Amino acid sequence: MEPYIDEIKTFQDARWVSAPEAMWRIFEFDLNEIFPVVINLPLHLPNQQCVTFWKNQNLQIVLNFGYVGKTMLTEYFSTCCANIEARQEKAWNRRKQGKVIGRVNASNPIEGERYYLRLLLLHVRGPTSYDDLLTVGTTLCSTFKESSQVRGLLECDESNFQCLNEAVDFHMPYALRRLFATILVHCQPFDVRRLWDAFCHHLSEDFGRSGLVNELEIMSQTLQSISDFLESMGKNASMYDLPKLTMVSKYLDLLKSREVIEEQSIPIPATDLDAHHHLNHAQTLAYDMIMDCIHRNSGGLFFVNGPGGTGKTYLYRAILATVRSREIIALATATSGVAASILPSGRTAHSRFKIPIELHENSYCTISKQSGLGNLLRLTRLVVWDEAPMCRRYAIEAVDRTLQDLVGNKEPFGGKVVLLSGDFMQVLPVIPKATIEETIDGSLIRSYLFPRMKVILLHENMRAKNDPVFCEFLLRVGAGVEPVDVNGNIKLPTQMVTKVCEGDIEALENKLIEHVYEGLYENYLSSTYMTERAILSTKNTYVDTLNKNIITLFLGDAVEFLSFDEAIDDTHNYYPEEFLNGLTPNGLPPHRLVLKKNCPIMLLRNLDPSDGMCNGTRILCRGFCNNVIHTEISIGQHAGKMVLIPHIPLSAAENEGYPFQFKRKKFSIRLCFAMTINKSQGQTILVVGIYLPDPVFSHGQLYVAFSRGISMKNTRVLIKPDISNGGDYSPTKNVVYKNLLDIVLI
Repeated sequence: MEPYIDEIKTFQDARWVSAPEAMWRIFEFDLNEIFPVVINLPLHLPNQQCVTFWKNQNLQIVLNFGYVGKTMLTEYFSTCCANIEARQEKAWNRRKQGKVIGRVNASNPIEGERYYLRLLLLHVRGPTSYDDLLTVGTTLCSTFKESSQVRGLLECDESNFQCLNEAVDFHMPYALRRLFATILVHCQPFDVRRLWDAFCHHLSEDFGRSGLVNELEIMSQTLQSISDFLESMGKNASMYDLPKLTMVSKYLDLLKSREVIEEQSIPIPATDLDAHHHLNHAQTLAYDMIMDCIHRNSGGLFFVNGPGGTGKTYLYRAILATVRSREIIALATATSGVAASILPSGRTAHSRFKIPIELHENSYCTISKQSGLGNLLRLTRLVVWDEAPMCRRYAIEAVDRTLQDLVGNKEPFGGKVVLLSGDFMQVLPVIPKATIEETIDGSLIRSYLFPRMKVILLHENMRAKNDPVFCEFLLRVGAGVEPVDVNGNIKLPTQMVTKVCEGDIEALENKLIEHVYEGLYENYLSSTYMTERAILSTKNTYVDTLNKNIITLFLGDAVEFLSFDEAIDDTHNYYPEEFLNGLTPNGLPPHRLVLKKNCPIMLLRNLDPSDGMCNGTRILCRGFCNNVIHTEISIGQHAGKMVLIPHIPLSAAENEGYPFQFKRKKFSIRLCFAMTINKSQGQTILVVGIYLPDPVFSHGQLYVAFSRGISMKNTRVLIKPDISNGGDYSPTKNVVYKNLLDIVLI
């Protein structure tokens, strides 16, 4: 029998210390350095700490020693009791003169209460005891898990129920019904009938006040309203465990579908009806050509090409108003959510035409010939598609093939009048890891449709017409002909550059914020003030930093909301929660979100495009609870509409490259004091700041940023000072694919 070998003891006993190391230790020199020094905080439940003692030592004597009850964790509590400054930090962020950081020891969810204790220590500032961690407000929770749930640190099985329960306090039945439908579509609740039974009274409150006395009629009206919301989101009430409708739907017409009736009942603003009388010469030529095709009921394919601010949107609104006033169906779409929200009854093209996410050269849209949408598209005479150059050509070609199939006409887009528009000097479609040539090949310019289009050029800048010098500068930047220095950088006009002490970036940022949000304290309640200004930057990292700084200046009490993050099927807990919390995949909200009442926020998902809730819609936060946010749409046709937003499970795109499936459940919003340049495309911003700590990196980004403004006076740019240039001006890169613009001009 082989002798037992204790490998650990053998390794420890066999340690060899050289003479230099021995001398180093004798003189107590540092053997290694870590900056900042990381100290692990041992984790244990109350009275469950480790106690060491000698073999055969009397345990009663050991327990009487004072040090037995003291651990690093209990001493941390004591420090928080005695030191006010310590109570401002979290356990994982403990610092001493900027050199020491405390880190809570790792834990696994299967460890139960120990894991939830760690979760609380990661998020609660300056706890003074275990009971302090268990106390939420005035309530003492019985377990650390319960405390974590009440604090909103754990996803609760009852989160949908709690969301609706909190939303009831806002007393807005119409918005509550929309919220109920949103939860059904996006949150996939397990017991739909239980939700209905618990909240049907609150959902029908306004119908009860409207004079209806029959309970069955009130419930039918309520179900009909929810059904309408579900259908606008592309779903059907029959898909959910709801009571059956007992009255005939207002949309159940033998000849018309819900989609058709909705389009025919779009209100037409009087200003839009009168707009065709105020068009300039180029706009009038475009208007006449398009209206002539519609009048003759013949197909036509047009592309309106014009720099930002030349009145493209004004032209679309005039055409849409005239066509709809004649009871002709016209669809208004755009590639981006923001551009769609500006158009009357605008929808994103992906939402309207059901364009697949994964596209290839032979793709079709997922529209059935027998569906209400299929019926709507057959009856449509005009399609307006704004920001078309931002869309991949495969998407536009898929719509073309689908319309031909639905109508049974092999003419482009099934013989309909189609008005595509945009500006090739602006941002092109985002194609991950694509080269310049691949990006151009993936754009509209390479589509087989483009040579068939009648291109209409708009030249006069209506947005910045009061500043002709600014207009000329914009055109030079967009065309890539602005003079450059030896390093290939353009020189920005002096009056647009934010300057302060050389190299003081923090002071530069503060000065930029002061310029854009001048008078913030006096106007923070004004929706007009908030929508007229914004800071633009190239990356979400810079945008998040700016938003974090500005929200501290905003008046009101701050509330922090955290996401619930999960690596799907990670049974071994390879990816701990704090690691997942640090990820911010493209298109997803950050883990930590700080809100104040009346602050501007942006929607990151298409919740209900037909009612203005698109990806990129700017909204204002009017109130919040743990599970629901009360918002007001601030731009576009639906401005002023109140909407309730729940937690929604969101997944990262496959091209993010994670070795696991990442899911984040959170409000699909982010702060919007600052936004990325790409998100701003299609908007007019009266007071605009441009934050460029690094140069732009894609075609048209700099041009898009500048062209959002109306004048040099109201536009400010922050670029890191160039010391090598003597500080006379701040140079920056201007990325323009001239070969693309040459093709367009030909």
